[in-house]
Amino acid sequence: KEKGKYQTITTDHLKVCLEHRIACSNPGCGALFKRKEKIPHLSTCQKERIKCDYSKIGCAHESCREEMAEHITGSTEHHLKLAMQQLATQTCPTVIKMDKFQIHKDTSATWYSPPFYSHPRGYKMCL
Repeated sequence: KEKGKYQTITTDHLKVCLEHRIACSNPGCGALFKRKEKIPHLSTCQKERIKCDYSKIGCAHESCREEMAEHITGSTEHHLKLAMQQLATQTCPTVIKMDKFQIHKDTSATWYSPPFYSHPRGYKMCL
């Protein structure tokens, strides 16, 4: 059977209409909202699967948002070990020494320290 104009317009339009109500795609949520509200909903949906806040330092845990708080509080020791491993691998200078400081201090010339990073992946700066 051939599709009519009304059916084509209706089905094609509903696939992209921002005002059309859709269901959340996360299993177990069941929330209904306008298509234009999908992104804001997913950013707070308790059934959305998210990575652990400590994934940047190596935690591989992933769960729905409503279970993440339990993981965070129950994995404090694991997260601390990951953070300590990250700190152990960093080679940040602890002392910045400027040669001939007194000579630079006595002149009116502008002077800077050698460039350094504030922390790994941090800002590059001079003093």
